[in-house]
Amino acid sequence: MGDKVKEATAVVIGSAPCGSWENLKRYPLEGAYMIAADGGRISAEQAGLSIDWYTGDGDSGGFAAGLSGEVLPVEKDVTDLEAAVQHALANGFQRIVLWGASGGRGDHHLANLQLLEQIALQGGQGLFLDSVNEVRYLDPGSVHIPNDPPYRYLGLIPLDAQLHGVSIQGTKYLLHEATVPRGSTRTVSNEILDGFEAEITIGTGAALLVRSVPLWEKNSGSKTESI
Repeated sequence: MGDKVKEATAVVIGSAPCGSWENLKRYPLEGAYMIAADGGRISAEQAGLSIDWYTGDGDSGGFAAGLSGEVLPVEKDVTDLEAAVQHALANGFQRIVLWGASGGRGDHHLANLQLLEQIALQGGQGLFLDSVNEVRYLDPGSVHIPNDPPYRYLGLIPLDAQLHGVSIQGTKYLLHEATVPRGSTRTVSNEILDGFEAEITIGTGAALLVRSVPLWEKNSGSKTESI
């Protein structure tokens, strides 16, 4: 696929109910490499998207003759979605969007969220999207998060037993070098202030950063610059 692939985005579409596709349209995915994880092929075609690669065992009805891809056994050690993510990483894609991966079965939903960490550990950048949420994985360090596309809420969910040195700036509720244990709700339901970016710093530990409840009506023409 070449070096240009590293600058491109792969979109992995799962079999879970997608609801509205409006959220996905808010991100700059023109020219993205589309991967269907089994039944994701059906969802993608209903949305008018062309599939570049199919990965799956067919038990969700996604296989169709003439598709480029790989047919997997039904009994295997990974889900179709994880296999699709591994295909993207193996082919050099460093930005991977997961769509159609939430709702439905709880075990799949939670496992799919954890794929964000797997993507990060293999040098990629993942973004988990559904019709009302954007989720990304954060490890120690600082990130700036513009509210673009705009969401109402921002929440930080610890994955490790404790997050240390947590600071949050540019938001309604500020935090400075705090310790946040897993299971705490202290860092949910925050809001990015108008005209600001959220700056989130984690000293030690890993977390999920969730932006939720889209505000398309507030800024209908906005598109984020990157994932």
